[in-house]
Amino acid sequence: MFFYWTLSILEGLGKGNFYLTQKVNGAKENLDSASLLRENLILKTMKKLILSTLYITILSFGFSQDFKINSSESIVEFNYLSEEAIGTIKGVSGTIHFDINNLSESYFETKVNISSINTSNKTRDKHLNAPDYFHTEKYPHLIFKSESLKMEESEFVLVGNLTIKEISKNEEIRFTYKDNLFEGRCVIYSNDYEIKKQKTRIDSKILIKITVPVL
Repeated sequence: MFFYWTLSILEGLGKGNFYLTQKVNGAKENLDSASLLRENLILKTMKKLILSTLYITILSFGFSQDFKINSSESIVEFNYLSEEAIGTIKGVSGTIHFDINNLSESYFETKVNISSINTSNKTRDKHLNAPDYFHTEKYPHLIFKSESLKMEESEFVLVGNLTIKEISKNEEIRFTYKDNLFEGRCVIYSNDYEIKKQKTRIDSKILIKITVPVL
């Protein structure tokens, strides 16, 4: 059934009253201003539902479930706040199976070569590869394996195990996907992975941004 709405402004006896005229199969029914507000609320709610459905439909249309990571262009950026160290780690590799229609079956198994770490300071980079930091000679990779994936509003929430120096912790990555590009962010604490222990956990906070193009 289709509804056709027209808004009529009726003025009478010196009073301005608003009415919504609804035509249903040729019949007209005048609704007072309270009904107008109620109907507008319904229309706004319908609009939100339609937009949400459209967003999911656009994502799922023509969607390939398995992705090949473009390792040469992928990058992990980090900001170790208390140490005032900003840098990058390149070369993300692994497996991404991402199904927008079945998030529970999606999984991410990735790793990154920590020895590629670059803070624009060669002395510091050498130190970061040393045993008291990442000890990359013995533990060359940072490894992530997903456990669950869900959607919250316009982004995805990925939870899984992050392993550094054989220490595994549950971490959360929030990301978006558009035009063959995954972009995510998360927060980790170096104290959790015994990377240069700080006096307090908050002092070991590291902000991370992840950019992974796929083919």
